[in-house]
Amino acid sequence: MVLVAMPIVVERFVDWTVSWLPMYGEAKLLLVIYLWHPSTRGAGHVYGSFLHPLVAWHEADVDRGLLELRARARDVTASQLKAAAAIGQVWLVEAARCVSSQLQAARSCREGATH
Repeated sequence: MVLVAMPIVVERFVDWTVSWLPMYGEAKLLLVIYLWHPSTRGAGHVYGSFLHPLVAWHEADVDRGLLELRARARDVTASQLKAAAAIGQVWLVEAARCVSSQLQAARSCREGATH
């Protein structure tokens, strides 16, 4: 699936520079069919010849990068949760003060009406 999507992604960046070539659209269509159709096994050939060796060569770097990304995401999530908790705490204290002041005002209003 990745190999079928790759020409579409590359097309966004390259299309405007080579679209003037004769038969460019047809060649692009043939490439997608070659990669997609099961009888040609094009995706398997391209993956086995090009992508798998490249991924295997950089596998340790990719794994390390994913671990660093996971750690960074955990840190950012923790800091955002702390910030949200602090904001929630301030909001809760302010809401309690507001309710308390309204209750006190209601009591004083009732006490003033009974005297």
